[in-house]
Amino acid sequence: MTTVYMVRHGETDWNGAHRMQGRSDIPLNERGREQASCAAKALADVPFDVIYTSPLSRAEKTAEIIRGKRNIPLIEEKGFMEIDLGKWDGHTPDEMDALYPGQYDFWRSSPGDVHIDGGETFRQVQERAWKAFMAMVHREEGKTVLLVSHMGCLSTILFKIAGYPLNDLWKHPIGNCALCRVEAGAEGSMHIAEWGRDDYIPGRLKMKVPFGRVKD
Repeated sequence: MTTVYMVRHGETDWNGAHRMQGRSDIPLNERGREQASCAAKALADVPFDVIYTSPLSRAEKTAEIIRGKRNIPLIEEKGFMEIDLGKWDGHTPDEMDALYPGQYDFWRSSPGDVHIDGGETFRQVQERAWKAFMAMVHREEGKTVLLVSHMGCLSTILFKIAGYPLNDLWKHPIGNCALCRVEAGAEGSMHIAEWGRDDYIPGRLKMKVPFGRVKD
């Protein structure tokens, strides 16, 4: 059995402002570092053999905080990067409405059908993330692995295992530093044991509006 603990990175200022966040390398903010510390405490007794992370700094720093002083190898893998949002990257929902009318609402209602100018589709994200995930599982067979990545990337992997349509992506959100756990059998079976668990993060560190438009 190979066990993969999957953790989304901690909060960034762009998360807090509800900006579209893809490949732009935005660092953790103070809340994000606190969230990562909470995850570190929750996972302190898990005997990780290896840690994989997206090379973006918000994921890498989260992985480093969870690792702490433990002597665990940390491997960067480009296949676990967030979706490339092209020209959308960095815009708020209101800015999206002004620049690309109707596209943000389409992104929220039918993410699996969205084609971003200069970016990726979620189908493309799923294909390269799944390839990287399966390569990791085969390489680390029988081990306990920590994977730190992004909501879009992690969600597509989980949706592949669960057989869910990508248009339902936002119906199963993963909060900042929330935990998912997948158990992979030697015969190729996959079981999702946990999805979006964040009970170890206090309410004061959770976003009141976890995803979407900020309403006054």
